[in-house]
Amino acid sequence: MKKQYLILFLCIFSFLQVAAQRETSNWYFGYGAGIQFNDNGSVTALTDGKLNTLEGCTSISDASGNLLAYTDGITVYNKNHQIVQNGNGLWGDPSSTQSAIIVPKPEDPNIYYIFTVDTSVVEGDPDFGLNYSVLDISQNGGNGAITEKNKKLLNDSSEKIAGVIKDCFEQSIWVITLASEAGAVGFFNTYHCYEVSAAGINTNAVKNTFPDLLISDPRGYLKLSSDGTKMVSANAYDGLFVYDFDQETGILSNQLQLTIPSSNTIPYGVEFSAEGHYLYVHTFNDEEISNASLIQYDLFASNISTSAVVMDERAAYRGALQMAENGKIYRTTPKNYFEGTAYLSVINNPSVKGLAANYVHNAVSLNGKTAMQGLPPFIQSFFNKIDLIKNSDGSTSTTLTICEKESFILEVDEYSGARYEWEKDGIPLINPNNYYLEVSSASLEDAGKYKLKITLADPKECPIIGESTIVINPVPIIENLQIVQCDIDEDSTTDGITSLNLEQAYLLKNYPEHYGFLFFESTTAITNNQPILNPIGYRNTTPFNQIIYYTATNEFGCSSEGTLEITVQATTINTNNESPFYTCQSNLDTTEIVGVFDLEQIRQNSYPAINATFYTSLVDASLEQNEISGDYTTPSINLYVRLEKDNECQGVESIALIVNAAPSFTFPEEHYVCTDGEYLDLMAPSGYDSYEWRNTTNNSEAVIGESPTITISEPGNYKLTLGYDYSTLRETLICTNSVDFTVYPSNRAQIENIIIKDISDNNTIEILVSGDGDYEYSLDGIDYQSSSNFSNLEPGFATVYVQDKIGCGITEDEIAIIGYPKFFSPNGDGTNDYWQLLGVNEIYQADSEISIFDRFGTLITRIMPESKGWDGTTNGVTVPASDYWFKVNLEDGRVFTGHFTLKR
Repeated sequence: MKKQYLILFLCIFSFLQVAAQRETSNWYFGYGAGIQFNDNGSVTALTDGKLNTLEGCTSISDASGNLLAYTDGITVYNKNHQIVQNGNGLWGDPSSTQSAIIVPKPEDPNIYYIFTVDTSVVEGDPDFGLNYSVLDISQNGGNGAITEKNKKLLNDSSEKIAGVIKDCFEQSIWVITLASEAGAVGFFNTYHCYEVSAAGINTNAVKNTFPDLLISDPRGYLKLSSDGTKMVSANAYDGLFVYDFDQETGILSNQLQLTIPSSNTIPYGVEFSAEGHYLYVHTFNDEEISNASLIQYDLFASNISTSAVVMDERAAYRGALQMAENGKIYRTTPKNYFEGTAYLSVINNPSVKGLAANYVHNAVSLNGKTAMQGLPPFIQSFFNKIDLIKNSDGSTSTTLTICEKESFILEVDEYSGARYEWEKDGIPLINPNNYYLEVSSASLEDAGKYKLKITLADPKECPIIGESTIVINPVPIIENLQIVQCDIDEDSTTDGITSLNLEQAYLLKNYPEHYGFLFFESTTAITNNQPILNPIGYRNTTPFNQIIYYTATNEFGCSSEGTLEITVQATTINTNNESPFYTCQSNLDTTEIVGVFDLEQIRQNSYPAINATFYTSLVDASLEQNEISGDYTTPSINLYVRLEKDNECQGVESIALIVNAAPSFTFPEEHYVCTDGEYLDLMAPSGYDSYEWRNTTNNSEAVIGESPTITISEPGNYKLTLGYDYSTLRETLICTNSVDFTVYPSNRAQIENIIIKDISDNNTIEILVSGDGDYEYSLDGIDYQSSSNFSNLEPGFATVYVQDKIGCGITEDEIAIIGYPKFFSPNGDGTNDYWQLLGVNEIYQADSEISIFDRFGTLITRIMPESKGWDGTTNGVTVPASDYWFKVNLEDGRVFTGHFTLKR
């Protein structure tokens, strides 16, 4: 047992009056973040903090764990999260690594010293160095006040500060920082150790100067081991150093720089395990995308640097490490300088070597608040407790978690003549075994925090304080189970051997879902951990009756044992007297005939007084696997119905499900009715048992006929339904299929206009019509076309035909296309003896005027549309063969001219 253990904790118990040792119970840090440590070692997130700090912060609680004050080194808040009187403007800095530490004044429960270390962030930002202020928590009605502020100790210092108990007889505390030897601007090469005693602060520091130590980077944490024998200093770009520390004199020695086995070479956060065996360091690389490492060093190794174990590497920025009262070390892993995370990570077993220390990333949620780079430092002696739990490998632990009814032992080394005082949760325990405490069958009431004070026989030796937490998880509350199973094997239903689903024994017992069950054929199998591998499908080995065993394990890994009694009953499989059950084909779009059966309705009607479940096979019915229920879609099939009462099999029945085919037919989706002619007669496909015609126009459902034929007079939406009748004496069942169709209107066309473009080399017409039909067009009544346009037409008279395509009728109209012959030969042979306009007559354009001229413009004659035309004479005199001109003034107002040739 180290002497340091004997010295340090009497200090805490005597002059700090901290018998409960809860000064570190409340942490506040980052952006509004905080955590509280509970008696059982668990952590609760706090969201009431007022800090907004990138790095430095600290807090202090009383011996019972009640918050007293916390600060970022600038503003001091009290237990009510209010700024204490005169609590602004302290000379710390939120960008200073440690910024502040709160130190209780020995022998005065009301006075606390707040030491601050400043830093310069930007040009023009002063660095006020090391200062202290005095907090009197009794002032201002118990809300506290700063009675002295910013008392100068050093003009310049690094960003690091640490504290540790000096010894229990001197009743004082060391507060240490790194600065230059003179405490002015320059290289940091001296550790200044200030003693805080009942008389106050001794401003004449013990100086530990290392001439070869030329530190210019002020960043990084300074920590002492809780027993006060070791110190570590992280100096960012200037390296990582460890020292031996003499807590009686304040002298540092044996400076050793550690190498860092990682590409993340910049040390920042540091912390010792509780007994000082291992050192943990958070390093980073400070690049644009920063990465960080967590490294463990064995301080008892012959070569400490080579003992390093990299426990974690990931994308992260620089972060703090801090021991907690539960013996665990907590870590921050911000993403970058300005962006933190909503979690703390934790080293669960820091006194264990290597990865077995059990680092868990993002283990503690901060309930939406943000951890940045810093965590609050404390007087490290607060964590100097020996563990009461000894592990099989010789290591010790702060916390032990066991199950109810298991045993545990708490123990320390035996000291001759020593007095051992045990307590649990603050209540003294009578323990005749003195140096060890054994509980053979733990109950839930045995959980809690156990403490031991060892008062040694030599009155000059300080007491040794031990502390550990026992967590006891409950075992499952269970009962002996039974299964009553029907013998429904396909090979034999009377031999008492069948397949069982052992899980069914507990499924209806309302056990928590997270319980895990294992089954065993004997108690020896339980001892040898040989569970039944096929609990679903297990076949009993003893006919009719058999006892097997089981364990139930809860979410804590705690188990209870029980028995399972199997009873197998010989069974005859009968057919239900209401079987078969019928339905109609539901999938009318495929050739497979399947239907939907309402199994719940069958259950209610056919099995009203017993629990019935449906299966497709005897195996499933036996094992109660793949139960089917509700609306079940299937082709015709036989099902098995398992009948149970109080989870005991009462028998098995079979039922037949028969799917009847529905009609499969086709019927045109489009029909037409002539609204100005005869009605539409429709005939359904033949050979069906039922017919139904419905008018569904405007979402109506009016039945208009129930025979194979129907006459429809109105356009609209309609439905045809055909059916097969499968009715029996027990029920009426008609299977139907329906098609929807639409009746569209049609009629003869109404010719609204015919646009004629004539007297040209390409005469055209366009026929404009109105009506409900789909029309086609013709000029001879024989050949029809879909287009209403015709071109390259000869002049003269013609008939236009417009026909409804579905046969509702033809509409006709006469047209005239005006033109003229290019020549004529009046020789009396009866062919081309007269020249006359084409497409005009005594009816069409009858009032038109036609004038004929010779090539000199002399008027030869005038003719009218109703005449035969010009015969090639003027005043009875034959005119010679030549080209002649004409001018036409049509009745409709058009005027055009042209020329033609008279041939002789």
